[in-house]
Amino acid sequence: MSKPEILPLSELPAGSLAVVSKVEGSAELKRKVLEMGLVPGTPLMIRRKAPLNDPISISFRGYELSLRVYEAETILVKKAGCGECGGNCGSCWGCH
Repeated sequence: MSKPEILPLSELPAGSLAVVSKVEGSAELKRKVLEMGLVPGTPLMIRRKAPLNDPISISFRGYELSLRVYEAETILVKKAGCGECGGNCGSCWGCH
């Protein structure tokens, strides 16, 4: 069984489901992203991307958040499918 690919949140298209693996970047930016609740293990969905992909709108834990591309580039995620959240997605994926 192969390991799931880990890539920046900014690279996924709208409609993608993912789980946060790691947050990188400067200490200040990392703290900001983690304080928003985007900690490792958090399931999320990319709702939409504006023209030029900035900002990126995501849903997680029952609310919606817009991220700048430079913020989304620091959030490393694994692609996921419905049901892979372990029931912790707050039903934002609409699958349970």
